[in-house]
Amino acid sequence: MICYKTLFILLSFTVVTHAAYNYYFEKKKKPKREIHDAIMFSYDAECLTTSKYSRCKVTKSMDRLLYYLNQPKYNLDVCMYVLTNVELTKTLIALNYRGIKIRIIADADMAYAPGSNIRKFSKCGIPVRWMKSTNLMHHKFCLIDTLSQNTDVTPLLMVGSLNWTNQALCGNNENCLITSQEQLIKKYQAEFDKLWDLFKPIVE
Repeated sequence: MICYKTLFILLSFTVVTHAAYNYYFEKKKKPKREIHDAIMFSYDAECLTTSKYSRCKVTKSMDRLLYYLNQPKYNLDVCMYVLTNVELTKTLIALNYRGIKIRIIADADMAYAPGSNIRKFSKCGIPVRWMKSTNLMHHKFCLIDTLSQNTDVTPLLMVGSLNWTNQALCGNNENCLITSQEQLIKKYQAEFDKLWDLFKPIVE
């Protein structure tokens, strides 16, 4: 009887070990999801479309931008010269309520410019930092899920000429590149972290 129990235990251990081994290596072999996209913005006759991310009809470019901004599962780092667009502001606030960790770096002069939504972020508990200087904080990029250790999540960088303003989104010729390229993400994350440590929290 003892021999049968021992044999059963050994067989069970072998099966579990083999399954764990296969799972680990299959997961390890699974190729990383790559994303490379570009969104172009301009003032033209582009038709408005219904978006699942907005109550209003928006351009196809705006819908695509909102799609990416609704992807974070862990964190969103935003480094933006000026942010006045209501839809994007609502998106960030909604992500914050969902528990996504959001950090915003803004230009000091533009933080309280007419139409700026920086105060709304501060009131919602989203940390914002700036530095008063004669030099502009002219970056326009954000990082999605770059602080996650979950290998099933694809970190993203969004960068380009696009400010998050109505004029940029619906009037100017602008671009926004979205990529999962690891080395680029590391460089932009390093820049964000450097500025985050250098800049100060906005105090009302």
